[in-house]
Amino acid sequence: MLRIDLHRNTAFILTAAAALGLLFPAPARGLEPLLIPALFLMMAFSLAGIDLDLPPMRGAVAGFLANYLFLSGLILSIAPAVLEAEALVLGFVVMAAVPPAVAVIPLTRLLAGDVRLALYSEALSYIASIVLMPSIIYIFARDAGDGAGVGLGETAKIVLLLILLPILASRYVGRLGIDPAHPINAGLFAVTYIVVGQNSGAISGEAAGVLFIAIARTFVSGAAVYAAAAFAGVEAPQRIALTLFASFKNLGLAAAVALLLFGPRAGVPAAVCIFTETAFYILLSALAGRRKGREASKDGARTRRSRLGT
Repeated sequence: MLRIDLHRNTAFILTAAAALGLLFPAPARGLEPLLIPALFLMMAFSLAGIDLDLPPMRGAVAGFLANYLFLSGLILSIAPAVLEAEALVLGFVVMAAVPPAVAVIPLTRLLAGDVRLALYSEALSYIASIVLMPSIIYIFARDAGDGAGVGLGETAKIVLLLILLPILASRYVGRLGIDPAHPINAGLFAVTYIVVGQNSGAISGEAAGVLFIAIARTFVSGAAVYAAAAFAGVEAPQRIALTLFASFKNLGLAAAVALLLFGPRAGVPAAVCIFTETAFYILLSALAGRRKGREASKDGARTRRSRLGT
């Protein structure tokens, strides 16, 4: 009998939290003080299994560039061109500044991608984010109007609380013997519910422009990198890893930082992108399933031919 552990299913957790935020938004505002503790817990356990020693540059740079150069550059290019509301643009600035989703590594494994490439690129991205994240936010948000401008000190404090300290904590929480899926998904659920709940009205009212960017920075970006890698002759496992780095950002971190620095409305982009990233992963899962099916059919055909030849 097939057993599905919903509490370990990240796609289900994100979808359920977002749906509850839309349907029952009232408690979300009172839960805002839980944002930093929930994200700290999630980040610490997410990073516990990642070797954050300086990785081999050759194996790490491709995924790092796919995320921080291509995906972040795309977000920073199209958000100001499509949106007029400054708070929403600032939400996308924060999204461009944060590192890739920690879930890229387990997702790469589930999709039969190159886990070593994902691990190296993830490690390099998080090491670089210590400098890149406050720098990008400061450069693109320092002159924001209506008092929304942010200083380098504020963003540095966020990096300290939500990246540096969790990295240090991650070196110890892995020894506790706790299944990391539970605290990670609990943190994802809390952050997603709070952000979506606080923006339930704004999500429906401003969905068109934000959704356009969300689709472009997820589906179009991921498909473009996959096609370019295929054209360059990159093997399928590496293409899968690069595609994930070109389409997945740490949305829990983006949502929390945007909300803390610029207010609830700035959390709308991350809330909407939760849906597009979940949908894109489901699409990749279906494509990976078809690829495995074709490979199994080819193996079966080769086996039959081999038997006939003996």
